[in-house]
Amino acid sequence: MLRGIMMGKRQIVIAALAFVALLVGGCGRGKKVVLEEARPGRDKELFEQGLTELSKNKFIVGRLLLQTLITTYPDSPYLPIAKLAIADSFYLEGTSEALAQAEVEYTDFANFFPTHPLADDALLQVALAKMRRIQPPDRDQKPTREAERRLLAVLQRYPNTDRKDEVQQWLKVVREILAEHEMYVARHYMIRERPRGAKRRLMTIVERYPTYSKFDEALYRLGTVLFKEEEPEEAAKYFAWLVREFPNSEYRRQAAEMLERIGKPVPEVDPAEIARTDGSVNKGFLSAMWGKVKTVLGIVDLDVPKEGVLLKRGETAEELIASATALLPTQTVVTPQATTVVVGPAAPAGASGTAQGRQELRIGVTSGSEASASGGGKPSDAKEKEKKEDKKKPEKK
Repeated sequence: MLRGIMMGKRQIVIAALAFVALLVGGCGRGKKVVLEEARPGRDKELFEQGLTELSKNKFIVGRLLLQTLITTYPDSPYLPIAKLAIADSFYLEGTSEALAQAEVEYTDFANFFPTHPLADDALLQVALAKMRRIQPPDRDQKPTREAERRLLAVLQRYPNTDRKDEVQQWLKVVREILAEHEMYVARHYMIRERPRGAKRRLMTIVERYPTYSKFDEALYRLGTVLFKEEEPEEAAKYFAWLVREFPNSEYRRQAAEMLERIGKPVPEVDPAEIARTDGSVNKGFLSAMWGKVKTVLGIVDLDVPKEGVLLKRGETAEELIASATALLPTQTVVTPQATTVVVGPAAPAGASGTAQGRQELRIGVTSGSEASASGGGKPSDAKEKEKKEDKKKPEKK
């Protein structure tokens, strides 16, 4: 399946690289495009050249080189890391369009290589890309809901991931924002005296977001709405919940008064809750996190990591290649460095990713003097072959 999908991109890659070659060929006097035979190890050369360009933030050129590797050598051991590097390049680019493409590339990587050691990291990057586009609580929360869904997918597919704690913390952040959105809408409905709408939003908070830092407020407002809707028994349930489990809440006194008004006993404070909260509402991670979120509402920067799985800002080409190479299979073949860009059809490849018997269109650049010295850019072995054939020809009398 992967081979078929890669073949679908081949024509685009060929056209793009041919265009790049024409641009390069026109940059200097006496330069020309050279066609060469494919030789073993070209996938490694493309891999290293592509990573080098990405390390210089030359994302378009780097992606073209790596995409050429992917479409030409579908069985190359470098292919998984090449796909991941392409996804990282979009993530580092950081525009809305680039982040959307990063999500596609990371998802493809996780689907094509589900057992790869970095598959869980790739899925988490999809969620982080969503989180980088989260809007304030008074705006549409589609990216936030999608981020929650992606975070849950990481835990479902990789329950033993070593990033489990990080995923769970991000889930709390995302759910805090979703709950705040529901509270914002509920308050709006209550101001406009639309209790049914407020009830629906507050019930969502109580049922879905138990770690919400303003959970006590949600309980009090829900009880108030139910009381106004002439549902005192239901209202008493939420007032009692608040009194019992949130001893230091600013809404506790009002909730106790409402219980007395309804004719229900005021419950004792749960000692376990006092010990757990130390007298505060949702003390700990969420309280600190929400304090941070509130300082940036309107621009919503949740301090989501801006680095890729492989690509790190400020990393040299040598460092990037070394870290990427360390993730490759041990049987990877080391080959000489190339100076050309490959464009060509996919072909079956061996363990080293070398095309078997197929030709590749290689776009290289040689100066006019180099071309004339080498017989107009022909490979030296081709020239030797021509000389031998000339010797075999009979002389004309």
